[in-house]
Amino acid sequence: MRVGPGPRAGPINYIMRQIILIPVICYLALLLEFTLYNLFGRWGDPHVLLLVVIFFNLYSGIRFSIWAALWAGAFKDCFSTMPFGTNIFVYVACAYLSLAVRRYCYERGSNISRIWMVLCVVTAHTVIMGFLHKMTFEEVSWLDVWRGIWLPEVAATAVVSVFVFDRLKALAQKLKF
Repeated sequence: MRVGPGPRAGPINYIMRQIILIPVICYLALLLEFTLYNLFGRWGDPHVLLLVVIFFNLYSGIRFSIWAALWAGAFKDCFSTMPFGTNIFVYVACAYLSLAVRRYCYERGSNISRIWMVLCVVTAHTVIMGFLHKMTFEEVSWLDVWRGIWLPEVAATAVVSVFVFDRLKALAQKLKF
């Protein structure tokens, strides 16, 4: 005779564990972003929250990636000068872009492929935020955006991405999600 919640308890626990832990991971990623920015300045400011969104797309699929994007955007919106919801929109758009890159250009287990995905997603993030800033506030100097925002973000995020993906994978295996 079997006693307990039944055979469906495993997948439900798996899903609930991810739903609960994704906001915590996003919050810790936000703290890491602010710490690195305060320590190293503009050239030491990787998009760790974008890396979390990309990781959940690669590791768990688009549903959990969107959940991570919603939390990452909400945390960023709390400290942004843009209207609330702007970062949520941009992070969800980046989650869908990472799905497209994963589907058509990604090779499993390849660090170069991960860096290519980071390059595509950070570029899309920069372009979308530039257009939204232009629509909301004033004219944007695209040369300054590429030189002063995009280049440092891509360089820092690409350097940090391999380490962050490995740490998140180890954490996911340890927490069994």
